[in-house]
Amino acid sequence: MSRSRRRALTLPPALRELEVASIDDVTPGMRRVRLVGAQLGAFEVRGVRVPAFSTPAFDDHVKVLLPSPGHARPVLPVQEEGRLDWTAGGVRAIHRDYTPRHFDPVAGHLDLDFAHHPTGHASTWVESLAAGDPAWIVGPTHSATMPEGADWMLVVGDETALPAIGRLLEELGPDDRAQVLVEVADRTHEQDLATSAQVELTWLHRDGAPPGSTDLLARAVQAAPWWDGQAFAWVSGESAMLRPIRQFLKAERGLERDCLDLTGYWRAR
Repeated sequence: MSRSRRRALTLPPALRELEVASIDDVTPGMRRVRLVGAQLGAFEVRGVRVPAFSTPAFDDHVKVLLPSPGHARPVLPVQEEGRLDWTAGGVRAIHRDYTPRHFDPVAGHLDLDFAHHPTGHASTWVESLAAGDPAWIVGPTHSATMPEGADWMLVVGDETALPAIGRLLEELGPDDRAQVLVEVADRTHEQDLATSAQVELTWLHRDGAPPGSTDLLARAVQAAPWWDGQAFAWVSGESAMLRPIRQFLKAERGLERDCLDLTGYWRAR
């Protein structure tokens, strides 16, 4: 049995210096930052040719490089042929992973969505951003195709998974089918998610409970109707919430490992 019905893709690591073009609060809990710059295209640095930015999959990740506390600029890795030297300056760069929400190679802009958190390097950085500020990203370096041989998808996540879920729904076609379960703070945090696919979308509201503290998603997965045909489950969000969902899908729904794609995006502390 293969490890996954999604074929793995590898992309060359690339450091890109971009600029913040605009900042928009999509909901009270999600801030969208648009990045632009010549380095979204192919370029050359110190004799190293860097390919144009590419993001083949809906759940790709770029590393956003962040300044350490008390510093205005992040420590940057050094671009080398086919690799990055992350410790060239003796200090490893601080970074966090984010899904490219939308990339337009013709218009030349990349949108990243940041779920609001009250503390943390990334939240502090995002809250302080202004148009014209520089930003550095790395990747994606790993990607994956859509699942092969699946008749429908079960898609589950909290707000940190919304960028990938929103992009997935946009990329599914009219013949694709999906059940989508999303946990957010409350009704004001719901987003308009465009799709041409056959989708049943259910929003779950914490209504005052802290993120990562409920079993809303696990209970919703257990109660969800199980459609005919081969299912593929994509589940992302707070790491601890994955365990009961994984156990249920394997033990009660009989999903094999190659039909389960579960990724912990963050940990409740």
